[in-house]
Order: sequence, then structure tokens, then C-alpha cells
Amino acid sequence: PSLTQIIPAYNEVVIPSAEFLRSGAEPDDAKNGSPDDQPGLGDLTLPPQGDGVNTNLAFMISQFPDEWVFLTKRLHAEGWIETAESQDLYSDFMKQRLSHEVIVEIRFWTAMRMQSVAKTVIGALQYGRALASLPKIKQWYAQFPEKRVAEDHVEVILAHQTYGHSEGSEKNDEAVQLLLEKYADDAVYLVFDLKKGSS
Repeated sequence: PSLTQIIPAYNEVVIPSAEFLRSGAEPDDAKNGSPDDQPGLGDLTLPPQGDGVNTNLAFMISQFPDEWVFLTKRLHAEGWIETAESQDLYSDFMKQRLSHEVIVEIRFWTAMRMQSVAKTVIGALQYGRALASLPKIKQWYAQFPEKRVAEDHVEVILAHQTYGHSEGSEKNDEAVQLLLEKYADDAVYLVFDLKKGSS
């Protein structure tokens, strides 16, 4: 390809988990934590899990209220939820009364509004989509129906260093799989380190 975009990732959030989005409202969530749950002098600390007032999803909604309403209306129009009330969508999410597909849509919605690996990958894929809209590119790929449009011209490689490792995060591994499934028609590839005995 003419352009290869490599996105390195170690253990950053790929797509926020439903558990993370439901957490954050407890006072203890606003405190730094110890990585080994043994607080002591000189320990490294983990970042807070929330602001201690709102759930992480409620905080995201507070930053993008109109976009949350648009998401709710889209999910309702597509028949995925029964009501177009944004408060009901939040409440049903918190009470775990939504389908897996709707939860995934909410997770992607939040991933696109925070610093996440998914946002970076999806942004990088837009170059290929822009190329695919050009008449000469469409004409070229019409000759090769087995190819994804623009795959000869652009590719995105997610170089994930902890995917599948015991020191990595299972939630991130699952999120990488979701990302690859959702964008399977795009030229996006996963490269990961193989450690014998730990992968």
C-alpha cells in the first residue's frame, strides 16, 4: 500500500467496558489506587476510576448531551430500543436491561468521545474511506470485487503489545476483537507480540 498507518498500543483503553461506564460514582472511585492493593510509601498509583459523583457514562453524557440524544433517537429509529427517551436509555444501561448489541453501540459511542485506541484506529480508517469515494479508485476496484476498496492503497495496523498476554487486560483483548469485527470490511490488521508460555 501507498500508506501504512501503524498504531502502537500497550495497555491503553481500546473501548471502555460496560463495568467502567457504570462505575465512578462512589467517593472511593475518585481516589488514586495502589496497583497491588498494598498502599505504601513510594508506591506507583493507579488513576482514579471516576469523579466520585457521576458514573463514567453520566460524565460522558454531561459533556456531550446533544450527541447522547442523537444516539438514543438513532437506536430507537433502528428498532434496537423501545423508547426515544435519552434518560430511559441511561437508566436501562445502568440496570443492565439492554441487549448486547445496544451495549456495544454505547461503548463505541463513549470510545469516540474519550482518548481511546478505538478512536485512533477509526480515525485512521477514514483516509481509506475518503480514497474509496474517489471515482478513479471506485473504477479500479470494480475490476477486483474480491478486494476491499482501497486495500492496495492504504492499511491500518494495530500493533498491540499486550494482546493475548497474561499481563494484558482481557477486557482490552475483547475490545480489540469487537473493533476488528466492526471494521472487518476495512483494511485494518492486528499485530501482536507472541511470548512463549504467556500468550
